[in-house]
This record gives sequence, structure tokens and C-alpha cells, in this order.
Amino acid sequence: MRRALLLSLLMTACSPEDFPTETLVDRLRMLGLTSTPADLAPGETARLQSLVVDPTRAGQQTTTFWIGCDPDPFNLNRSACSDPAVVNDPSRLGDMLSLPPGVKFIGLNSQAAYSAPMGLFDALATDDPRRVAGTSGQVLTISVAEEVSPTASMEELREVFARVQRKEVKSLISLFRVRISEDPERNTNPRVTRLSVDGAPWPAGARVMVKPAQQVGLDVDGPDEVFEPFTAQTPSGAEARTERVLIAWYSTSGRFTEERTALREGVKTKFTAPGGKAFDPVPERRTGTLWTVLRDTRGGLGWSEYPYFVCDDSLPAPVVSRVRPVTTRGDAFVLDGTDLGSVLDVLVGGVTVLRGRPDGTGTSWEGELDRAVPAGVQPVVVHTRRCARVEVGTLTVP
Repeated sequence: MRRALLLSLLMTACSPEDFPTETLVDRLRMLGLTSTPADLAPGETARLQSLVVDPTRAGQQTTTFWIGCDPDPFNLNRSACSDPAVVNDPSRLGDMLSLPPGVKFIGLNSQAAYSAPMGLFDALATDDPRRVAGTSGQVLTISVAEEVSPTASMEELREVFARVQRKEVKSLISLFRVRISEDPERNTNPRVTRLSVDGAPWPAGARVMVKPAQQVGLDVDGPDEVFEPFTAQTPSGAEARTERVLIAWYSTSGRFTEERTALREGVKTKFTAPGGKAFDPVPERRTGTLWTVLRDTRGGLGWSEYPYFVCDDSLPAPVVSRVRPVTTRGDAFVLDGTDLGSVLDVLVGGVTVLRGRPDGTGTSWEGELDRAVPAGVQPVVVHTRRCARVEVGTLTVP
């Protein structure tokens, strides 16, 4: 009775907003795996990429091993990559030279390559519908919270996986499937072309500015081509459809009102910046990352990453006294003034200046002009660490 009463009091005192959500990235996570092209035909090779993040090890390398399994032309899921014993114990794959038949090491870290055998469907009749329905090439990724040299010896690799087995090193394993078929309707991966903050397009490369506990509306958009038409095989026959594109939101801190939305379907999410809850304090360096992972209804996947900054009203406001002229696009872009250490980003012609940084005295700020900056007289806008947007002059861009 006492235990039930305590649980009841806890549930009454706490709302769902008082607990971390699935969108919070506070440990080693695999947020996405993708194949380019999204679909393979026999004889083709796909470039595989992963989005593995671990905020607990900022600046340190996380190692990902890629294991590819030969596809089953009959699509009966007969693959070593489907073996539950392997999936539950990645240390069994620690000896890359002694992998089971049909299993091979195909890459290290963020990229790998998977090839579909040329004669994959030779066992099927030329008019067999399974050639168009296709099969899956299965891929395992094993991510280890440790930097492993690409030249590591087999003995060193065995020791890494022994530490994984002893749970001395954090690890995770993910299963990914690459569709292989002779279907003429090939899928492509969705992509984002624009982030909007509170309804306004946000400049590419500029950090999103938020105040502690501030709530801002977020949305992304993509090109019209991401909504691809395709033919779905249903119990009643072939049916013409158009893809939907679903969006999963993630962040290193803060939370979202909607964890999943869909491209151009009206429902948008709002992001509440950290700083409003005891368990979600302002990050030590006041920086964080937002991710959008897009998945279409045929399995295509893409993602985008957006840094954000939690502003600090206690900082001095920067004052720009001069925008130095440039004679060539290769010249350094320089601002002169005071308290320029409070500059967050600078935009020229709406394009973010690259690799910007203040000097040690805060009297100058230097960066590089992006090639996308239009020629001619362009406005110069400063985003400050106080969440202000200030027009400070113009620059004639050659």
C-alpha cells in the first residue's frame, strides 16, 4: 500500500513533460542509415552512410564497423545478418577474417559500400514477379564508443570486441536493408532544402538562436521531386500512389511538441529550448544540435543537421564600427569594432560567412566569404549571442 501511494504521488506531481523523450540524444545513438542509390539492381553498388552520434564523447571518434550479408534471391530472410545470436552479441563478429560464409566486412566508420551480385535472380524465371518485388541485402553496423585505428591488427580488433562483450565499452548494433530488384520504378532518397524558424527561412549554416526555455516553431521543406509516384502491389491489384515523407526530430537538449511530422502536411513541431527544467539545463557551452531524419514510404532516407545556440542576455552587445572592403573573393572578410566576441554568425547577402572567429581582444572578427554570396552591394547582418539580429552595413562583393 505504501509503495502504491508513493507511485501515485509521483505520477500526480510529474507530467509527461518532466521526463526525457525519445528525441533526446544524450548517449551513443544511431539516428539513420541510408543507401545511395536508395534501390539497387543486380550488379550495382550502393554507397552506405550512417548518422552515429554520441554527445558524451564530444570531439572523440566513434568507430563503426560495417558487415554485409549476401542477399537471398527468394527473399526468405535466410542470412547470417538475421541470426539473433549475432544481433544480440556483436562480439561474435570481432574476427573480421573468420566471418561466416556469405558475410563480409564492407566498410569502416561513416561510409561503406554494398554490391548486389550480377546474377542474383538467375534462379528465377525471367517473368517471375519476385524479380520486380525484389529482395533485401542486409547490413549490420556495429558502433563502438572508442577510436579504432583503420590499421589495427586482428589481435587488436579481437581485444576491442572482448571489451564490448565485457561491457567495458559502449556499443550498439543496427540492422539495415538495401532493396535489390529489377523494378523499373526506382526510389530516391528524400532531402531537405530549407529549414524555417517561426515561419521564416533560416540561413543555411547559421546557428539557430534560442533563449533559455524559449519555444520556436520549426519546419523543413524539400523539392517537389521527393514526392515520387509509384505503383503499389495490393491484394486487389496494382495501385498508383505518391510517396509521403515522414520527419523524425532529434536534439541534444530541449524537446519537441511533435516528435514525428510529415513534409507539407500542415502539422509542424515546436522546439522548447533547454533551460526550463531541472533535468534539461542550459548546456555548459550553450550549444546544441538539431537533426531531422526524413524517411519516405518506400524506405528512402536522408537527414540534415542544424546547430543551435542558447543565447545569453548577460553578454555585452557587439558594436561594429567598420566592414572592411574586399578586392577579391579570396580576401578575408573582416569586421572591426568592440565586444565582437559576442558575434555568433555574420551573413553577407543572406549567406553565412564561413569559419568566422573573433580575435583575442574582441576588436575584430574574421571569416571567409562563401562562393554562394551574390556579386554586388550586399547587406551585412550580424547575429549576436544575445539573440539579436543587427544590420551593420554593406559590402561590395566582386
